[in-house]
Amino acid sequence: MSSSEPPVIATPARRRLAIFLKLAGIAGLILLLHIPLILTNGVLAERKGYQQQAVAEIAGLWGRDQVVTGPLLAVPYAFKTQVIRPKVVAGKAVQVEETELVAATAYFLPEALTVRGSVQTEVRHRGIYDAVVYGTNLKLAGALQADFVAAGIEAERIDWDKAWVLFGVSDLRGVRSVSPLQLSGGKAAAFESADGAEGNFLPLAARIEGAAPGTRLEFSFEATLQGSERLQIAPVGKVTTVELESAWPDPSFCGAYLPANRSVGAAGFKAQWEISHFSRGFAQSWTSRLTKSGEMTQKIGAAGLGVTFAQPVDGYRMAERAEKYGLLFFVLVFAVFFLFEMTAALRIHPLQYGLVGAGLCLFFLGFLALSEFVATGLAYGAAAAACTALVSLYAWSFLKTGRRTLVIGGGLAVTYGYLYFVLRSQDFALLAGTGALFAALALVMYCTRRINWYALEIEAPAAPAVDTR
Repeated sequence: MSSSEPPVIATPARRRLAIFLKLAGIAGLILLLHIPLILTNGVLAERKGYQQQAVAEIAGLWGRDQVVTGPLLAVPYAFKTQVIRPKVVAGKAVQVEETELVAATAYFLPEALTVRGSVQTEVRHRGIYDAVVYGTNLKLAGALQADFVAAGIEAERIDWDKAWVLFGVSDLRGVRSVSPLQLSGGKAAAFESADGAEGNFLPLAARIEGAAPGTRLEFSFEATLQGSERLQIAPVGKVTTVELESAWPDPSFCGAYLPANRSVGAAGFKAQWEISHFSRGFAQSWTSRLTKSGEMTQKIGAAGLGVTFAQPVDGYRMAERAEKYGLLFFVLVFAVFFLFEMTAALRIHPLQYGLVGAGLCLFFLGFLALSEFVATGLAYGAAAAACTALVSLYAWSFLKTGRRTLVIGGGLAVTYGYLYFVLRSQDFALLAGTGALFAALALVMYCTRRINWYALEIEAPAAPAVDTR
């Protein structure tokens, strides 16, 4: 009589529990695989920091982003005010009210301002990092008029002989040259560094002659500047017209106003702004008596308009955006493996799931590393091809057939290709990504439409043969 135990037969309840535990294990593995994604994101942040440091060093030597302000007319004047001073009268200390003149400066913005400029861009390198720098020649023309009566300024004494035309750029190291201010009547005035309070407001000043009540000063001059990444013009005219053109094919118009007219193409861009003083948020004239120059600097700077010479989506930005789709890769690949387990009686170990997930994570790190040395598209393609080959060849060892391996490899290749399209299409990324998820879900529904999930089993391992002899 044999004393051998009978084989253990898996009940349907145990099989359903095994399926549930398998799904729970896959879900937990997907959560764990976010750890290498987080670490990769940390590497990305570090590399971006190095890039920003390199760009800042280039900008510090060449010239930072420029904000062009002016010109405007500054006229010193004096006004009467009542002050109370202590005095000794007949041996007694009394408070005496006296009238005295106090100095101030009145500022008048242009009645009209036209700015035209052509911008030449260049990509500079520091190690493996790039920065966009530019040089531009701006032609400014317009008219200035100091009218104290129209401005509502009560002036006891106006010092017309000390009238200045002020002009400023945000980074003086980027000023190559500023031509003399050409005034109506053939007069010219050279710009010099402003001193005192004027220099704290706008750094360049030209002393003018011929300023008088109601006199309209027609002006024109040129400024040759260099800077990096961004160029902005402050709309200080009562009516401001700005025209900029460049061969840079990827402009990003910035500031408080968009161009009224623009054309952008592979050969570059042309843009025109037309701004009225009604929408600027600051007055046409003011005085240092009532308004601090720092306040006006902030208001004028906030109303700037211009263009950012943005680079097309670079490797760092694409890698950062691609990492957001890491979950999609894990779910799609693991879902296919699980369906193979359910429908083809395969047994895939959790460690094999984990190794495939590690291969998928390596794509993001490989793409990030390659993008620092080769073009973004080539880096993406090389990383995607390497990851697809790695996962497909390893999956072949446990999927048993080339057809199943082809499903995995082809699916990964299509997913990587579509993801590249999504990442390049910045304006339609959300729509394209949502469409891809919808299509993937629809495909899974179609492929599993005839599966009776209640009848699915994970086969128990075969019981050892019992010797009944």
